[in-house]
Amino acid sequence: MAAADAVDGGELAMDVAVGQLIRVHKHDYVSGNMMYSWTGTVIASEPNCVVVRAPFKLVSANPPIVDGVTLLPGDIFTEFYYLDRWYNIFHIADSGGRLKGWYCNVAQPATLDDAGLAFVDLCLDLFVHPDGAMAVLDEDEFAVAVVSAHCAEDPVQARAALQVLIQLAHEGRLPAIDGA
Repeated sequence: MAAADAVDGGELAMDVAVGQLIRVHKHDYVSGNMMYSWTGTVIASEPNCVVVRAPFKLVSANPPIVDGVTLLPGDIFTEFYYLDRWYNIFHIADSGGRLKGWYCNVAQPATLDDAGLAFVDLCLDLFVHPDGAMAVLDEDEFAVAVVSAHCAEDPVQARAALQVLIQLAHEGRLPAIDGA
């Protein structure tokens, strides 16, 4: 179910049950403020990984486009949140279950408590197309965040996590769970 190459061991702060609705909070690296929050359904749980499925709900006159892939309401996100790795992986499928790609979010290891799942976005991401083509995203935002945050450990961890994600993609080992 989950991609390999763990860094440090983390543990769940609460029990998570399959079928449970859970809130996910994405926080900004520089300010620490919450950027986005959404609800999904837990579809799998391991000691260091919680897998959440959520339909994409953003309705906009200009839908978001990630490296040429348009995200539409009804797309299915299967989200792998790791408590021991510096990334999250979002498997994206259209409403019919056809793979649109993987959005790999370099982030501090996720945390889980009574408020739900939370992670801090490190502004360095990778998008992997179904054919294996890849694009590193947010390089400029990452550079600004690093300068703004003045934190020596996180940029090193972020770059290492990006290399792990690229390797997993090259090896065809990005995670997915069958069924939309």
